[in-house]
Amino acid sequence: MDSSRRLAVASSGMGFSEKMRDSLGAEGAKLEVSPPSGKVAPGAGISASVTIVGGSKPAVVDALMIRVVEADRHWVDGDGNTVSEADAQARSDRTGLVAAWTRTTRTEQRIAVDVTVEPSARHEVTVDLTVPDSCSATSAACTHTLYVQADIKGQIDPTAQARFEIG
Repeated sequence: MDSSRRLAVASSGMGFSEKMRDSLGAEGAKLEVSPPSGKVAPGAGISASVTIVGGSKPAVVDALMIRVVEADRHWVDGDGNTVSEADAQARSDRTGLVAAWTRTTRTEQRIAVDVTVEPSARHEVTVDLTVPDSCSATSAACTHTLYVQADIKGQIDPTAQARFEIG
């Protein structure tokens, strides 16, 4: 690094790690998700609350991407073969079986927000969507998660998630 470049970096008052953190959006907005309470029936409409919490500089939020993801458990034996949940539960000896999960996005929705959230401010968005009929009931072998990702200019898009029950 030549001396003029070193002088510019030194005089900026911001060290390398601070510049990296700023360029990656580490000081940017964050998300909080409050899922629906209680069990929700497949095909039913739900509302969830998403709060965008401002970081150290204004965040221009274009949209929120909302996904309902279903995770189904299956098992893998010592030879790498897939064993269904029902077959694994029917075995008297499950030695050598390892649990694995298959995640499937059941619905995805983009919601325009078009808001600027000032530093340390909070902006709440109510998200309404329909739980797909294809969702199975929540159980020890099947979970459901509401994933939210914000589309924010100039920072890595923050994400948040919350589990909820379908029954």
